[in-house]
Amino acid sequence: MTRAALAFLLPLLLITPAAVAEPAKTPKVLVIGLDGARYDKLLSADTPNIHALLDRGYGARSALYGSGMAQTSSGPGWSTVLTGVWPDKHKVKDNSFAGNALASHPSWLERANTANPALSTYAAVDWKPIGDQILRNGQDRKYVLDGDTAGYTGSDEKITVDAEQHLRTNAADASFVYLGQIDIAGHDHGADSSQYAAAMRTNDAQIGRLISAIESRPSYAAEDWLIMLTTDHGHTAAGGHGGDSPEERMTFAISTGSARPAVAPKLVDVAATALKHLNVSASSDGYALGTAPLDAFDSVTLQPRQDETGVPASVLGWTHRGPAGWTVTTASSMPQGVAEWQGWSFTTDDFWTRTAPSQQREVNVRARGVFAVADPDEWDDKGSPSSRGKFDSTMTSPAYDVTGKSSVRLEYGSHYRQEDAQTGTVSVSFDGGPAQIVKTHNVDGLAQQISLTVTVPSGARTVTASWRLFDAGNNWYWAVDAPRLS
Repeated sequence: MTRAALAFLLPLLLITPAAVAEPAKTPKVLVIGLDGARYDKLLSADTPNIHALLDRGYGARSALYGSGMAQTSSGPGWSTVLTGVWPDKHKVKDNSFAGNALASHPSWLERANTANPALSTYAAVDWKPIGDQILRNGQDRKYVLDGDTAGYTGSDEKITVDAEQHLRTNAADASFVYLGQIDIAGHDHGADSSQYAAAMRTNDAQIGRLISAIESRPSYAAEDWLIMLTTDHGHTAAGGHGGDSPEERMTFAISTGSARPAVAPKLVDVAATALKHLNVSASSDGYALGTAPLDAFDSVTLQPRQDETGVPASVLGWTHRGPAGWTVTTASSMPQGVAEWQGWSFTTDDFWTRTAPSQQREVNVRARGVFAVADPDEWDDKGSPSSRGKFDSTMTSPAYDVTGKSSVRLEYGSHYRQEDAQTGTVSVSFDGGPAQIVKTHNVDGLAQQISLTVTVPSGARTVTASWRLFDAGNNWYWAVDAPRLS
């Protein structure tokens, strides 16, 4: 070889081949529903397969609505899980399914099937109303048994066998598998019983078989599996559900995905997470795990009860000290009442709903994490301060830059219950000037999302927003979450 030829070839020999990108894995979703399974009991039970899923993923307790929106029963619960919207939209209030709007809010399986008909969709259930009412359309294959008639122990086993076969041999892009015997054990023996724990062990073993079926797939290495577990409601210690206690409202989400949400998820997040994993865009009340926006209220430091002795001492859940830049001002004429509610307070669902169950505080389902509450009803429970004066408190945001803007959008979650002369106002102030009321709350408005467009005066540089609840005695309350100026 001549020197000239070698000089020509040498640069070619030194070229490093470009890295070859690995092909994207095919997304697959399996959602497993365990009827009536309390999260605390699952964690303490001998459930190795569920604990293994937690070790490789994420799990957190959540809470349902209460009787002011729907019963804590299977019809509303599974409708919420499968549609990704709350009962005020899907209209399933109890197990009768009377007056439902499920046709307008299809299941996540149907949404996935509509968006991509090539997807293999499957459901296996033995509480028959799920197949008859909620999953009416959108499954390529649907295996439905009647556990109420045949018994759930045997029916759960048949469901497991069918699902094993499907998950091992079919494309199985999107699947929902329901198991019902935990709920029956809860009804018959209570959540504190050995029978309830035994049903959890049985379903856990069946979950292990479903996971083994997935992992034995010939194409498993080329697939990206998301496995989620959830429930429709909890159970009392003695057995039963439908009411507003923390134990009946207890739900959860367990997921093998990489998301580690900073704030506990909601039941509506299960459908949103499944659809996102399948790359299907769909609006819902939920967020895919890890995508729900945090707000300033979630940064506050909470403390245990002071006057609210009905709340367990272990439940941290209130403070009057807001996040950086936020202020709470109470009128000098406002008498002292219950310490936790002496003006606007920052609290959680678990703390606030325990103070007075079954008064529609549980319906504040669109709030997440920490939210702000003005509650004259609870404030008046110590010394009857409303006999000496009125509740009057204002919460004010930091100043936001509006330089050069012609308008801003003010958004917040609002859960407002009205009684008598009590009034709530939202106002803005530009550059520290006079407050301008932009919204008045004086009628019931539960679990709402409020969006207001506010005109910015020419030359204004900053704006603050204030929420004031006043002229209130032993009346109701106002909860505000996730305020945002954009």
